[in-house]
Amino acid sequence: MRVRFLKDRNWTPPEQRGITIAYKTGMELTIKRDWGTQLVADGDAEEISPPSKSDIEKAKG
Repeated sequence: MRVRFLKDRNWTPPEQRGITIAYKTGMELTIKRDWGTQLVADGDAEEISPPSKSDIEKAKG
């Protein structure tokens, strides 16, 4: 699932309580769907479309 973070969020995955991931406002990442679903439901992120292959190629330069 591809998401954009709307605010800073520290996330502790339910299946790995020993780690915490710090997400910053504006980050766009592909994350596990169950994590993304929870973050969207909490209002911390929004689901977005993944970048197209041409966008990726342009970014490579």
